[in-house]
Amino acid sequence: MLELFLAAVCVSFGFVAGSWFKAGVYDNQPWEVFRWDYQIMAYRPITMGSMMHREDKIILALRLDSDEFPAEGIRYEFDDE
Repeated sequence: MLELFLAAVCVSFGFVAGSWFKAGVYDNQPWEVFRWDYQIMAYRPITMGSMMHREDKIILALRLDSDEFPAEGIRYEFDDE
């Protein structure tokens, strides 16, 4: 019975810790939303209060600080493993 109680406490602690890390790491990133604009054939940022519809092409993007990249750059590679 003690093992069941300890397991429940560990699971609860893990859930709370995961929720806190998610809020601290994922939700506080500088996310931006873009919609495809057929007039200029490019994605444009969506302003607050804009309506989005099912037929819209929407991209959720994360702004990266490229000043933190090394001088030689970073190669984008897909790891297939």
